[in-house]
This record gives sequence, C-alpha cells and structure tokens, in this order.
Amino acid sequence: MSTLTWLGVPGDEPAWAALGFAVVGGEFTVGRVRCSIGASGWGFDEIHSDPTVLGVRTVTSAAAAPTAHPCGVTAADHIVYTVPDLNSAVAALNTVLGSAPRRRFHPRGPEGPEMAFYRVGEAFIEVVASGREPALIGLALKTPDLDATVAQMRLSGGPVSDPRAAVQGGRIASVASDHLKWGLAVVGT
Repeated sequence: MSTLTWLGVPGDEPAWAALGFAVVGGEFTVGRVRCSIGASGWGFDEIHSDPTVLGVRTVTSAAAAPTAHPCGVTAADHIVYTVPDLNSAVAALNTVLGSAPRRRFHPRGPEGPEMAFYRVGEAFIEVVASGREPALIGLALKTPDLDATVAQMRLSGGPVSDPRAAVQGGRIASVASDHLKWGLAVVGT
C-alpha cells in the first residue's frame, strides 16, 4: 500500500501564511505530507507501476516530519482527484498504488456521483468521476479543534467559512475558493 507523502498546492506563500501555516522556502508540512507551493501533482513513498496512466504528475517521495502550524491543522484528511471515468481510474490507481479502494459508493445518495476512496497513509484519495481530464482539485485537512482553527485562520487574515455539518460526519469549514483558486477545507469536531 502506497502512502501519500508529497502534494503540489496552488497559491503563494502569503496566501498560505494568511491561513496560519508555517511556510519555509515555499513549502510546509501537514502531518507526514510535504506541500510544495506553486507545484502540481502528488507523490507517494512507493509506486508499483508507470504512474502516467493517472494523468497527473506523480513522483516517489519520502514522508516528511510533522510541523506545528499556528492554525492548528495536524494532518491531511483527503485529496480530491477528479477523473473522466471512475472504472478506468480505479483500475489505474489499483496498479499504481498496489491496492484496491477501501470503499466505492454514492456518499451523497443515488443522485450524487459514485466515488472511490483509497487509504494512502494518514489520508484518503477521494476519486470522483467528472467527465473531464484528471485533476487534483482540492484538499481537506484535519484539526482536533475546528473552532480554534477557524478563529486562528481568521486572525491570520484567511477567508474561511463558519463550521457546518460535513457529509462524512463531523464538521467542516471551507476556505473561499478565490483565495487559492482551489478547493481547501478543514475538518474536525
């Protein structure tokens, strides 16, 4: 089983610092995942076959040491990976990651899209069929205290919503989409 160890994220250093992240040299670490600002793609500790079938830049990378952030975020919860066709993407991910999805279902009910979920270390990959080219479109991060994280993000200048109930249980707060031009949310209790 492969572990997510690296993620390219959009934005710039001031945008991430305004959310309460400790950014050093264009990078920060969330849990064991090193995030490189302005890069694209993702990395895993091991890759079992040619990753070009995934349609996004995929590299081999070692896990990072955790870093404390003023905002209180402690780990990556999940990365959203959109694909043209779920069956093809699942077959490709199974080969590249060396494991099958933990679950495949319609989390938003029968009217919503079918999704597949892969455990990749402390995080999940949420695979969603979009009918468009493969892309990493967003990230959800974990915090043990969502209210404190939202308050600290706001103190740092970050545009973050009030917490609300999350589809997967618990609560979620979202960063305004125009802040990073990407989906970013924080989940917690």
